[in-house]
Amino acid sequence: MWDFLKQTHSWPHGSSSKSPSEELKKLLKKVVSFRDLHIHVNVASDASLTSLEAKAQQEEAHIPSSSSLYAAGQNNTHRVVLEQKKLAIILVGLPGRGKTFLCNKLKCYLNWLGHPTAHFNVGQYRRKIKEGADMQDAEFFDHNNPAGRAARERAFHLALQDMMGYLHTEAGQVAILDATNSTQERRNKVCEALRGRVRYIFIENICADPAVLQQNYLNKMLYSPDYQGVDTEQAVSDFMLRIRKYEDIYEPIEDRNMHYIKLTDMVTGRGHIDINRISGYLPGKIVFFLMQVCKSGMTNARRIWLTRHGESIYNQKALIGGDSSLSPNGAAYAEVLPEVILSRLPKSADGTPVPVSVWTSTLQRTIQTAAALPFAKLRWKALDEIDAGICDGMTYAQIAEKHPAEYEARKKDKLRYRYPQGESYLDMIARLEPVISEMEREGESIVIVGHQAVLRVIFGYLMAQPQAAIPSIHIPLHTVIELTPRPDGTMGVEYIPVPIQLGDGPHAHPSDLAASMEASMGEQQQLPPALLQQQCQLQAQLAAAVGCGAAAAAAAVGAPAGPAEDAAVVIGDGVLCNKVAEQQQQQRDGNRASSESTDSFVSAPAEMQRMSSCSSSSTIAQMAAAAAVAQMH
Repeated sequence: MWDFLKQTHSWPHGSSSKSPSEELKKLLKKVVSFRDLHIHVNVASDASLTSLEAKAQQEEAHIPSSSSLYAAGQNNTHRVVLEQKKLAIILVGLPGRGKTFLCNKLKCYLNWLGHPTAHFNVGQYRRKIKEGADMQDAEFFDHNNPAGRAARERAFHLALQDMMGYLHTEAGQVAILDATNSTQERRNKVCEALRGRVRYIFIENICADPAVLQQNYLNKMLYSPDYQGVDTEQAVSDFMLRIRKYEDIYEPIEDRNMHYIKLTDMVTGRGHIDINRISGYLPGKIVFFLMQVCKSGMTNARRIWLTRHGESIYNQKALIGGDSSLSPNGAAYAEVLPEVILSRLPKSADGTPVPVSVWTSTLQRTIQTAAALPFAKLRWKALDEIDAGICDGMTYAQIAEKHPAEYEARKKDKLRYRYPQGESYLDMIARLEPVISEMEREGESIVIVGHQAVLRVIFGYLMAQPQAAIPSIHIPLHTVIELTPRPDGTMGVEYIPVPIQLGDGPHAHPSDLAASMEASMGEQQQLPPALLQQQCQLQAQLAAAVGCGAAAAAAAVGAPAGPAEDAAVVIGDGVLCNKVAEQQQQQRDGNRASSESTDSFVSAPAEMQRMSSCSSSSTIAQMAAAAAVAQMH
């Protein structure tokens, strides 16, 4: 068959040649090319091809790069092949459409899966260029402003240069370029830099819903470095003018030759997603993940609570695995848990409580712990504790005695170590991926009653922790971990210890007690009164700017139902703001009282640091230090 094809078929000169060598091109006159199957059969002998290809690669090494942005290094075939396995994600969209939210979510997800991902925000480069200068007002973003345009182009090229440098490294696999990229000209520059070297996907986020835009603009002005310390009225006026400057030149993606994902009003539940020329394992996972994330939206008021099951019989005996029931201490925790959750239920924009569901494993200790919670319950086999294989039902001392090689192997690499006939942490990440997808899709609050290893993996995802840190995350018994989604896609975290008298089981290490006390000293993260006042003012002004009305603005901050004009007066006078601030102060006072009452249950070092953290990295560092004596658990 092959001989027949060689004799009867030929293709034009150089149709499948990748080398610039003219000698090689002349030799490859007869080629059979099955393009769909990527099969190439050459008539030339293997020996001659090998020698000529080596010569061609030497010539290619001296060909200059198509862009000066790339990091220095040899431009050889091996590097190109490696780079083509990398992926660049380029965000497209007007300001306030949720691009940074998507970036942070994708970064969490891909790093959690084991694909090293970095985020390059062009706005940060722009601010560094103008560091020390006055606020970059709307005129800076005018397309007809030569100085502003030059500064923005410089910031874009610096970010692109750093992104390409990251992808040139062996460790970098995925890079996300976060910018408006609002014109086809700008997108063509990105394509020119990436084409033939790195695979790329454009993600365009389009939103036209006034209510969603109002909340997005509010978050932008409250948290963006561009408007820190700026008068509220000035911030609203300037930001709306900045958006109009971008709208004047904005060009949506319409070129069907590009690889893109277009999200249109997805957060409203009435939108759609357009996928063009997307294929491959990782791009496919990204598409599926975006469909889940966009359904829940970035302005949802829900909470996620993580808690281990109450103390079990196996906990008291220091045994791993198994399906034991709760101890008396664990049963006491199960009785108190509903009160803790019910006292912290968030409310949606219209003032109604956000629905809550409870997820447990199929093991009885989690089912018993969640039994008294007055919410709908769902049992996940995927939430079962890590499978200890032949070590199930043993203590760590017994494992060290009977299986010393396994004991030492686990100490060296807890992330990759797999129990004989059991699981590793990497296995658990794969097992829990459907749970993460469903958790992102849900718009309601979720209570996850799980096991230590399982909650380490889930917490590691939510707090954007690297895979290597996951096995060392400290998840104490009889403590509720409350996670609050932020508008930028990150999470706020608070540790809520439940004052249950602990027994003398293996969980009652000094590290557990110290961590619980440190957590109890923390206060729930709340907006300062000044920022809360600013938020109320922004709500009122944004309502008028985007056409939502004052009633919607009042609802967003929990105002009582009533005529729109009355709600506007309440917000404008700051009465509602003062009331909310007063309620928050009362709640903080209650937290302090709870912290003081905890002293009668446990003793700990005198100096305790606040564990309610805005920085996941510092939280994990403190937790890892506190849990040093309990690393084997």
